[in-house]
Amino acid sequence: MNFTLILFLYAGMMSKGDSVALANVPGFTTEQACMAAGKRAVDMTKGTFKDGTFVCVASGAAAPVPR
Repeated sequence: MNFTLILFLYAGMMSKGDSVALANVPGFTTEQACMAAGKRAVDMTKGTFKDGTFVCVASGAAAPVPR
């Protein structure tokens, strides 16, 4: 199973431009690697007028449905 990182970044009214960015980064082989990348990305907004959040979602083949 693979994981996709979904990033939401918001630059508020006090920043140079009031804007929102949404990005996805597919291809993480573990949830831990995805979470670490998301944390690093959001940490880059610290000390700025920007804010960020993220989520990691499982992607790829779905689990089999019990019969």
